[in-house]
This record gives sequence, structure tokens and C-alpha cells, in this order.
Amino acid sequence: MGNSASAKANQDLPPEPFDSSIPELKPENQSLDDIENAPLKDISFYPGTFEELPRKTKDVIATPFEGCMFQWNKMISSRFQASHTINLSSFKPSSYKFGTTYVGENKIGPHEQYPILIGEYSSGLVQFQAIHSFSKAVQAKAVIHASNKSWSMYQGDVSYKGNDFSVQLTGVNASIINPQGIWVAHYMQSITKNLALGAELMFQHGQGAKNAALSLGGKYHGDNFELTAKTGNQGTHLCYYHKGNDKVSCGVEFEYVDQIGECVTSFGYKIDLNNGLSQFKGSFDSAWSVTGVLEKRFEAFPFCFTLSGLVNHKKNQAKFGIGFTIG
Repeated sequence: MGNSASAKANQDLPPEPFDSSIPELKPENQSLDDIENAPLKDISFYPGTFEELPRKTKDVIATPFEGCMFQWNKMISSRFQASHTINLSSFKPSSYKFGTTYVGENKIGPHEQYPILIGEYSSGLVQFQAIHSFSKAVQAKAVIHASNKSWSMYQGDVSYKGNDFSVQLTGVNASIINPQGIWVAHYMQSITKNLALGAELMFQHGQGAKNAALSLGGKYHGDNFELTAKTGNQGTHLCYYHKGNDKVSCGVEFEYVDQIGECVTSFGYKIDLNNGLSQFKGSFDSAWSVTGVLEKRFEAFPFCFTLSGLVNHKKNQAKFGIGFTIG
């Protein structure tokens, strides 16, 4: 027990970075009662939410785009921003998107201010999102999609963040008066300072049918790695993330979808270059797709240049993209 208890305390609280300068050492003759009566902060951590389990691995896997993309971000004031995005492609219809973002004055943390209001318009589809934190623990979010003068989708969720657990309830096109839509409940609980377990319960009601699905998941992490797993009626999702140093990180993802009986394994890596001004993401998967995305920022100018490429040797396909971002 002494070898495992001599690991560094890992507190995965989002506002504060992990501090590894002071290791926690415990004597060999420590009793079980001493461990059970130890302060909660020494044996637990904030586990995050259930839906965010594969977030770190997903972040290092390249996401390609096709064609030419131009984006212009304009700060109207210190709290209001507007953006224009144009996508040009010969394989799919070109599009234009206008977006706005407003950040309120309610400061919850060093880098958190609420409410946040986000609006987008593209090809007749209007999207609106509102996020507000009533305290450091309670947060609510609402999402509305409208098209052809009607609501095409509406979603609302409420989450609570404790010191060592998180709870989230989400409703999609849901109604309490007329039972319909999808309800999803998430729960995550840290068991030790390295292990967290959770569950997701989804209930769907509509068109005279009722369906329910249960998924179980967990996360085990160390100083420079994280292993997550989710499994249920819809399939299995396994992820492994490893941080080599401040500039290099990699991840492996395995996903099996039960409805179509298909599984895909992906490996990705991310490299930060030039003091964080340049970033390269590369990945390849079991479907014989090789992907790379290079992002270059300029220190003297608010400009970002992006190159994207995807090649599938088995299907004899290739897709390339180029992007320009100002602001």
C-alpha cells in the first residue's frame, strides 16, 4: 500500500493547474481507518462530466476539412464579437455563416464570465445558445435550432459540479406536459484520487414507443496519461491519452457501434511548435485514412493559416483544404 500511496496528489480541478511540486508521502504503517478518515481533497478529485470522458483523446486526433475556408472575427466591444465564415468547395454546396457572441459581466472564475450568448445563421438555419452559471457549482445551458419558421430542435440541460462528483440532466425536444423527446441523465463520481466511475441513462419517448439505454463508464489517470472507457447498449468506446511533454501528446481511440456492427481504431498525435504559434495534428485509422492538419499563427498579426489533408489508400480518395482566419 505504501508504493501506491506515495504517488503525487492529482487534483483535476479545471480552474487550477496540477501542482506536482509537493509530493504526498504516507508512512508504511498507516491504518485503514486513517485513510478512510483522511480529508476528501487527499483521496478524490473532480472527475468532469460523463460526456467529456474522451475529450483529451479527441483533442489530439486531427479533424480535416475540405475546400477553402475564410473566417473573419471582429471585436465590436470588450464583450461582443461578430464573425463571418465562408466555405467554398467543389464537392458540396458553398455556404456563408454569420455568428455573434456576447459575454456578460458575472465573473465566476479567473477565465469564466457569464452569461454567454451565441447566435449563428447559415443557409436558412438559425442557431442560438445560452450558457449561464448561477454559482461555481450550478450551470444551465439552452440550445435552439430554427428553420423554415419553426423550431427544428431545442435542448436544455442543468449540471451540478461537486468537489468529487458531477450530475447533469439533459432534455432534447422534451416536454413534461406531453411526454415526448429524449431525456439523458449523467453522473460521475471519483472513487480514489486516480479513478472515477459514472453512468448515463437515456430515455426516449415518442410516436407510441418507449426506449431506454444504460451506459457505464470510467476514467483512470496519472500524472501524464488518462484512460477512459464507455460501454452500453449502443456500443463501446475506449480512449487512451498520453502527454509526452509540454509540446507533444498522443492518443488512441477504439469505437464500436452496435447498430451497424462496425469498429474503428484511430491513433493521433499533436505537436506544438514555435512556442505555441504553430500546431500540427496527425492521425491514421483502421479504415486506411491518413489525416494531417497544420495551423500557423503569426505573433505580430491577428492571422491564422491552416492546411488540411486526408488520404484514404483503400478507397483511392483524397481531400484537401486551406483556411484563413483573421482576428
